[in-house]
Amino acid sequence: MKKTILYTAIVTGLLSAGAIHAAPAFNADFELDTTTISKSVGDSTYKQSGRVALNVTGEHTAGDNFVSGKGTALLKTDGTTGVDDAFIKFGNSAWDLQAGRFEAANLFPLGKDVVVEHAGGDETSVYNAGNARGRAGADNSGQIALHVNASENVKFELGTIYGDTGGDETTAISGVRPVVTIMTDSVTYTAGFESVSYDISATEKVDMSGYGLAANFNVGAANVNLAAASSKNDVSDKKVSSLTANMTYGNFGLGLISSSVDNKTGDDPSLLTTYVAYSMPLLDIENATVTFAASHSTADKVAATTNDKTTAGKVRFNYNF
Repeated sequence: MKKTILYTAIVTGLLSAGAIHAAPAFNADFELDTTTISKSVGDSTYKQSGRVALNVTGEHTAGDNFVSGKGTALLKTDGTTGVDDAFIKFGNSAWDLQAGRFEAANLFPLGKDVVVEHAGGDETSVYNAGNARGRAGADNSGQIALHVNASENVKFELGTIYGDTGGDETTAISGVRPVVTIMTDSVTYTAGFESVSYDISATEKVDMSGYGLAANFNVGAANVNLAAASSKNDVSDKKVSSLTANMTYGNFGLGLISSSVDNKTGDDPSLLTTYVAYSMPLLDIENATVTFAASHSTADKVAATTNDKTTAGKVRFNYNF
């Protein structure tokens, strides 16, 4: 009898050691933006928007294998609700598969981009190699991404996106997005390609491909991003090339975005946007900040009736709880 009890205790202990699970973790954060936008053409805009993000995460492991999940619900100040992330992820230290709603690797990081308002309207464009990055659907859309860790310094991601992005079957999208990340002692490089097909309407289609290359490194106490991205629409032959350089130094951030459009016919517009932001504690209370941010953008070779200058300012309150 004693041997049976001992055997049962040992087996139970081994099973408990092999399969570990943590209780779900809950947290939330509040964000409120008050924004003003001034344009060279048209009226100035004043608006306030915000949301409470409710996050829940969980993970179970068995040896080197794991299953994890995350859900983020958004309660917005305009009275609507939404979902940011909602995914399951499973695998081990060598590979994992992620499915649901999420963002894949960032090929065009902007740093502290609290407010970035571009001039030029629909005539200008910034390409961030993110059309197949994710979080793209309102109804019947989905994502699947495979991650492979070739080594501690080399990681691969193969992302896919498919389905209906706007609640209308005439605007279905499909895309594939391979990305590789290489980490050295001083610089992290991220490079990727994406191919996307989607329907603007029942009769108008876009077949687009593009690539992005980013480098992240530290200069003293500052963190710096440099990135370039380029795309081509195979249907219209429209090309967009974009660059960014930005840095974050403590609570301060500064960035620059340059982008040009190569149209098959007519003028080739371009834009230049600078942005800045600074965060400070709110009443010396932990997890509460206020951020003051601004951006200025100019556009060239746009129509006379198109806004060619845009200046924006924003005050953002954040509270994590």
